[in-house]
Amino acid sequence: MAQWEYKVVAVPRDLAITKRLFSVPDPAETVADYIEQILNQKAGEGWEFYRAVVVSVRVPPGCLGSLLGQREGTAVYNL
Repeated sequence: MAQWEYKVVAVPRDLAITKRLFSVPDPAETVADYIEQILNQKAGEGWEFYRAVVVSVRVPPGCLGSLLGQREGTAVYNL
């Protein structure tokens, strides 16, 4: 029986888009470049890409938020 080891890498929610001198970069291209760098780095460390997933997490309000009637929210993470 094969034994597998998995590694999960989170993609930041907010990627900074750096403006170029005479053009505005495409946000999709910025994200693709970032993910490509991560994949190449991990491949160089011997890891193989399996899949990308999106995980939603329920976030309850804090103490003050509860007192002020704040509702439960949802945080979305790209892994």
